[in-house]
Amino acid sequence: MNYIESVIPKVRFGGFSTPWVIVRLGDIGNFKNGLNKSSEDFGHGFPFINLLDVFGKLEIDNPELSLVNASERDLKSYTVEKGDVFFIRSSVKREGVGETIVANQDLPNTVYSGFLIRYRVSNILNHNFKKYCFWTENFRRLLIRYSTSSANTNINQESLQKLTIAVPELREQQKIADFLSAVDKKISLLKEKHALLKQYKNGVMQKLLKREIRFKDDNGNAFPDWQELKFGDVFERVTRKNKTNNLNVLTISAQRGLINQEKYFNKSVSAKDVTGYYLLENGEFAYNKSYSKGYPMGAIKRLNNYERGVVSTLYICFKTVAGQYDQFWEQYFEAGNLNREISKIAQEGARNHGLLNISVTEFFRDMDILVPDVQEQEQIASFMQVIDKKIDATNEQIELTQTFKKGLLQQMFV
Repeated sequence: MNYIESVIPKVRFGGFSTPWVIVRLGDIGNFKNGLNKSSEDFGHGFPFINLLDVFGKLEIDNPELSLVNASERDLKSYTVEKGDVFFIRSSVKREGVGETIVANQDLPNTVYSGFLIRYRVSNILNHNFKKYCFWTENFRRLLIRYSTSSANTNINQESLQKLTIAVPELREQQKIADFLSAVDKKISLLKEKHALLKQYKNGVMQKLLKREIRFKDDNGNAFPDWQELKFGDVFERVTRKNKTNNLNVLTISAQRGLINQEKYFNKSVSAKDVTGYYLLENGEFAYNKSYSKGYPMGAIKRLNNYERGVVSTLYICFKTVAGQYDQFWEQYFEAGNLNREISKIAQEGARNHGLLNISVTEFFRDMDILVPDVQEQEQIASFMQVIDKKIDATNEQIELTQTFKKGLLQQMFV
């Protein structure tokens, strides 16, 4: 095997001392672009690996694939065999180009998209090692450097052939792959636990709001029946302007709530002059009318992380009136319990700059909500916050394990 040079990794398992060798991808395997078809050829025919089957994944095993009309010649030319690596050839997002997935088994009568490049490598690379060696920071940085940008970011066969990877002996490859697979298994189990906890929380919240589960007061007595009120009976609008020129510009994050814009985007996307923005105080709410994943009618978040902050006047801002428990309403909104009412006042099919077309007057005047006694609100919120702590702890474990894996990829690979 031809190699450029030999190197020693910073971190490695005991029992291994053989240097790793730096090789060009073009010297140990061959590349082939995928199949291009017209729109009428999709939706029928043979299984077809496309972009969505690759993004964010390591392997393709027994997938439910889309279909494409493929000839006998296509089936012979664009085969999918165990160990084949598929690179994303073109991506709207720069970081998506060159992402890879490995075929975990032979997939007979299956072809792959023209947006992918198949890499069929010799037995110099262990099957499971392939899942990780193309995801190292060094390799990704090199690939991005060789890519080109126009409307999309692209990589071609010629560029991929020039890229290099460091290859240890097969026994060490297997040891590394087994260890990283165990880390991935832990991450997968933690994500499953996280999803089950969120599912449990949503189920409990729905039963509470349907009054299928009721709390009792400290004396064991039932709380009063919930009242049906208008949104404006429970909340009042906040239109306080930013006269003090507060520069803590906030945006809504699905996971992190109201958060500093520069921390979220790594840049400022606000107007230069924010004195016309609304000034929010801790405990007040902001409603972003824009659709996002998990929030089909937009997201409502409470300001928890800062004493004050400012938001665009495109947001509808409000606070509870006296005699309400903010943390209950935070749980109420997060469970999506206002979605049905919002859908009633949203003008169907009408969006302005991607935002739901909602009248502020109707938002406070026309939406109905069920309101429990404030003591029951406190009990519900306290119960839900216990579940939230478990969800947050699991999410923290996921992030720590992912950081640990990222560190391993940097240290164990040259």
